[in-house]
Amino acid sequence: GQGDGDTESGAYINIGNQTTFARQPDAKWWVPSEDEWYKAAYHKNDGATGNYWDYPTGTNAVPSNQLLAPDPGNNANFNRYTSDGPYYTTEVGEFENSESPYGTFDQGGNLWEWNETAIGSSRGLRGSSWRNDLSKYLHGAYRNGLDPADEGSLIGFRVATVPEPSTLALLAAGVI
Repeated sequence: GQGDGDTESGAYINIGNQTTFARQPDAKWWVPSEDEWYKAAYHKNDGATGNYWDYPTGTNAVPSNQLLAPDPGNNANFNRYTSDGPYYTTEVGEFENSESPYGTFDQGGNLWEWNETAIGSSRGLRGSSWRNDLSKYLHGAYRNGLDPADEGSLIGFRVATVPEPSTLALLAAGVI
């Protein structure tokens, strides 16, 4: 937990019945909302609000699942034979030229990722996993949800943060 170190003072506060939570306004780290996750994966990052790619590899073309060296781009880990078993997952950034326009890796394939958004009585999932054999699950329009009590080995999560203003200033100074 952030704050005083107990598990009840972290990024979230219970606002309901142990299943409904809200993000603390001063949280430094959190599981992204579906909108935050979606933007990091699919937005073209070109300054225009409504410009999105179909796939989280920065393209409208269906990704391949070929693990080639070097990565030619537009690849993701799906269809379970991208890497060797028994786990079939790839290391973060394995597809080094298939990042999203925001520079995030592996938002398509590898593991379904939890997000904060509730979908009915389920919690949102995005991105597909190594086990899914259809690229349709990687498409930006595809949404999924699951009861968090039913989690399994095909599900993970991504942690989000907003850089400190001083970090942004140092980065800008470095670029200049």
